[in-house]
Amino acid sequence: MMQPLFVLDNDSPANLQQQLIQKLIQAIQNGHFACGSKMPSTRKLAEQLGIARNTVVNAYEQLIDEGYLISKERSGIYVAEDLYEQHAQNASHKKPNQENQQHEQNWQQRINKLRLDKLASPYPHNWQQYPFPFIDGQFDPSLFPVQQWRECSKLSLNVNEIKTWASDSGHDDDALLAEEIRTKVLPRRGIYANPDEILVTLGSQHGLYLLTKLLLNNQTLITVEEPGYPGIRQLAHQAYSPIHHAEVDEHGIIPEQIPQHTDLLYVTPSHQMPTAVTMPQQRREALIAKANDDDFIIVEDDYASESNFMSSPHPAIKSLDSQGRVIYVSSFSKVLAPGLRLGFMVGPAPLIKQARQLRTLISRHPPANNQRVMGLFLSLGYYDQALRKLNQEMAVRWQELREALNHYLSTHIVTSRTMGGSTCWIEGPSQLDGQQFAAEAAKHGVLIEPVQRFFASTRNNGNGGNNGAPQNYFRLGVSSIPTDKIREGIELLAQIMRQWQDDSSGTDTARSTNQQNWGKRLKGEQLRDFASRVEFIGQTVFGDPYRIRLYADGSMAGWEGYQDERQDKGQWWLEGDRWFRQWKDWSYGETLGFEIYIQKNRINWVRDGKRVDSAFYLLHSNEPATETSS
Repeated sequence: MMQPLFVLDNDSPANLQQQLIQKLIQAIQNGHFACGSKMPSTRKLAEQLGIARNTVVNAYEQLIDEGYLISKERSGIYVAEDLYEQHAQNASHKKPNQENQQHEQNWQQRINKLRLDKLASPYPHNWQQYPFPFIDGQFDPSLFPVQQWRECSKLSLNVNEIKTWASDSGHDDDALLAEEIRTKVLPRRGIYANPDEILVTLGSQHGLYLLTKLLLNNQTLITVEEPGYPGIRQLAHQAYSPIHHAEVDEHGIIPEQIPQHTDLLYVTPSHQMPTAVTMPQQRREALIAKANDDDFIIVEDDYASESNFMSSPHPAIKSLDSQGRVIYVSSFSKVLAPGLRLGFMVGPAPLIKQARQLRTLISRHPPANNQRVMGLFLSLGYYDQALRKLNQEMAVRWQELREALNHYLSTHIVTSRTMGGSTCWIEGPSQLDGQQFAAEAAKHGVLIEPVQRFFASTRNNGNGGNNGAPQNYFRLGVSSIPTDKIREGIELLAQIMRQWQDDSSGTDTARSTNQQNWGKRLKGEQLRDFASRVEFIGQTVFGDPYRIRLYADGSMAGWEGYQDERQDKGQWWLEGDRWFRQWKDWSYGETLGFEIYIQKNRINWVRDGKRVDSAFYLLHSNEPATETSS
């Protein structure tokens, strides 16, 4: 019966004729239609599949042209008799005898021993099947500019365009793409370069590979960030280059930790990989000054440079370079799609010339048709549109993540303070095992990223964890999860963390839920008097300051941020000895009730027997409130 062999999908991106051709080839290759056998008539096959006869006729004609089928006059359509003759001969050969097996090659001995760590993906291959994928660097189809990319792809296929990119251009890049990078992309980062100072790459990793091949050996010291991007460590290991790991703080790599005899410094200043902190302008200037004084080269990987939501991006370190010692590396993949694999690097002309020659030995050049499509995409303004759309969506997701973390995990975690990006670096309770926590969360459909791979295997600073890496950290990303899933996912993650804490019976001394540490509970008129004239001063999980002021009429106002960027208003009231509040926007506008405890100049909010937040407090007179005065 034919029906089981051919099930065509009307929703498939391939049309019915293309699907039919694929199915017929598979049936021939699988032996359902043997060589020399007669094919069903076009009318019969069309009736069985419920498709137009012309579709079958066209499919048969194409397979005849390709040699799969032959047409016999007044007889019909047949599978070509000699289609797999050579294949049949090969299949008939006897298995190698024992003597031949003894002479099989030992490839483990022949292959050069490279210093490669395992490059396993931090995410399961079926991550899309998880309802809450808080991961980074994966493709989100909803953000890809399908229509604009399709238009540019079609434009690249007209006759004149094909003549431009189809011939072998040697080691040259697509002229349109290179010029668009030079005149549109780089000036946004404060960089102005000549054409011979730009090289198109197969993404940032390709650029880093070329640079480490050209600049590193067993005598050159490379300094990298700790924690930092694992890929650069891998490349340095291949070059047998000594590595120094300089720690990062809330502003990125610490200049004082860079050895004076460093030859090459690798940094990710826009959004440090993996903590996502942004390097301020003052530190960028300090880095370039140190490079000038100590005579080392800086490789600036401008990872996620334009995804700042709190302020405008800082100019690239390369823009401060007056001595030609900064090499700039970037990629289009972060904005468009990881599978695009197109990037570029900017450096002194002699270096770019050597990198171009080395690239020629590896891949000649990135696919010219893809370069042309990207060049058209830039020239028509579509890249700017895609970037704006991406940043708008990431800003919404990022803010939603901030709100959810503040609401559900405020007393459990601390995060690095970032200016944007698509990830958050999370410090959990001190006894948390990030890898075990990630495994447990995955069982509930929540994907988070353990962070051990970002730390050097030789690191040993006494913080515990695998290979000396701190174990109570993990990372959350929002580039692959819809906005409407973020709150639900974080709420579930908070439940898992609370359950983990209950099961482990361990508490973080800094976030203890022991009632003895909460102080004195306020009740009745004492609670009402306190609530009528108090102001709370604290920090969000992102380290941003906030103030909340309560008034005697039951109203309250809140300010968050260093310049009070986010504000809200709400109401408070008492029910018995519990204090209730409801914001207009903050905390999703939910009504929540708390028991209030004070200890010296701190207030603790307690709900369901657990402390959920803590802050300093002041009276409206700005005099510190005390237990006795309250």
